[in-house]
Amino acid sequence: MRLSPLLFPFGFLVTLNIVNGFHLELRGKTGISRSKLRRKTNISGLQSTLEDDQNIQYMTNITLNGQSFGVLIDTGSSDLFVTSQVPGAVDQHYLTEIGYASGGAAGEVFSATMEFAGYQIDAQYFVFANSTGGFTQSIDGLIGLGPYTSSVIRFIGGTAAADPPLDRIFRSNDTISNFVAILLDRSDDPDEPYPGDLAIGEVLTEYEDIQTQHQHPVTSVMVPGNQHWMTLLDENGIIGPDGKPITIKTQVTNTSYPKNATVVFDTGFTFPQVPSYVAEALYGNVPGAALTSVAGIGEIWALPCDQELNATFLFAGIKFPVHPLDLNFDIGNNQCVGAFQPFSYDDTADGVVMYDMVLGMAFLRNAYLLIDFGSLVDGASSGTNAPYIQLLPITNASDASTDFSRVRLNNGSNVDELTSLDSHSSTTTTTTTTTTTAKSNSKLPLWAIGVIFGVVISVFLLGICVCYCCRRCRSQRVSSTQAAWVPYAPQSYRPLYDPSPLGAYDMHLAPNANPAYAPEYKSAWDAHY
Repeated sequence: MRLSPLLFPFGFLVTLNIVNGFHLELRGKTGISRSKLRRKTNISGLQSTLEDDQNIQYMTNITLNGQSFGVLIDTGSSDLFVTSQVPGAVDQHYLTEIGYASGGAAGEVFSATMEFAGYQIDAQYFVFANSTGGFTQSIDGLIGLGPYTSSVIRFIGGTAAADPPLDRIFRSNDTISNFVAILLDRSDDPDEPYPGDLAIGEVLTEYEDIQTQHQHPVTSVMVPGNQHWMTLLDENGIIGPDGKPITIKTQVTNTSYPKNATVVFDTGFTFPQVPSYVAEALYGNVPGAALTSVAGIGEIWALPCDQELNATFLFAGIKFPVHPLDLNFDIGNNQCVGAFQPFSYDDTADGVVMYDMVLGMAFLRNAYLLIDFGSLVDGASSGTNAPYIQLLPITNASDASTDFSRVRLNNGSNVDELTSLDSHSSTTTTTTTTTTTAKSNSKLPLWAIGVIFGVVISVFLLGICVCYCCRRCRSQRVSSTQAAWVPYAPQSYRPLYDPSPLGAYDMHLAPNANPAYAPEYKSAWDAHY
């Protein structure tokens, strides 16, 4: 169980040095590869790396007393722990245990000089966790980006010196805007293989519009120590694969908004947690889908990997399409599952339910997230604004459909070799290509068939008219010379593509044309096209 931190008065001023700006670029990987990707954008400030471990964990590097650690970033918790000893760290002489939704970390609290996202923080408190559970061996720890009121280290330490890193950064420099902006992406996305970006007090240039988006108030909880970055979803704010809203009723205790679900934004959750009936509405009608239990994951919907699904979330009337690759998640070994996992929060020991859903990575990969800490910074002045969340949709539904096709339906072909996927989905838009060849089995559109039919009929009728005129002229010539009657012998007419007689072309010259004009012969095809 996580302890319940209380509010403490401000009583400590941190020594903090700015190192080359405030921006931290996040990078990614799949599997256990440590190879670096090229930079996504040029942004001033110290550049570090964020890696995506097996496409389900987002990591960055920090240093403690000069020693580097690869740690998970987690907006759903508020503490820092590492799994290795830090040379020269100062023992704070108390133990703590941090509980997570799955697993935890326990050990002695130390302090050391920390470098993170371009900042140097003196005497930052952290847990040297000699006991952990629920984490892969490829990580060295975890850094929590949640409110200080949920920090176990802060609660037991009883002083602002024990605040989380972000609080100490915000509190120590008035020129820094008290927000973080987080972009998560997928490393198997054909169009965008860069897993993410984290910035303190600034946003990515291409997503500046996030600062004009609706400010969603952070919902406060009545139970100390359980504050998260959460807000309200619109009423019935999920549109399912059938294009209809899913009826949602909140389970949150004593809420003033019974028709609005309370959702938590948590980068530490691979699979968003949703009520069972929501997961069933998303996946229950998929042919071949079944609710099953997967080792290491739990109860979840198993799906055919080639099943493309669509869903949209609504916040303040703004639509957030979810990428099909984030709805139908590949867990390896030709197994795919519905990423939005069924879960219930109504069985808590104290009977208090604080939120309905946890929107983890599979949702956050479709929205740029800005969290303004506001008055939830430890020691904030009385005039500080209330905390809020801003969201910017970043997924284009048509492009996402094409991405799903390229990843899941290429039958082992190289993604770059696939040039046409317009037969896969009715939502896929036609793109311009440099090739001029067409498939031999392509069907002509209806309008082209109509044009060809019209041309054939016109040529046929024209032939009848010419034939009739020729017979009439011949008959008149024979009659005028009183020649003996000769049976009519049909003429051999040139095909349509042969050069026409000179007279036929001259008849189309403009009136008063220069008689010296002698154009080259053109075929009837050239004359019309």
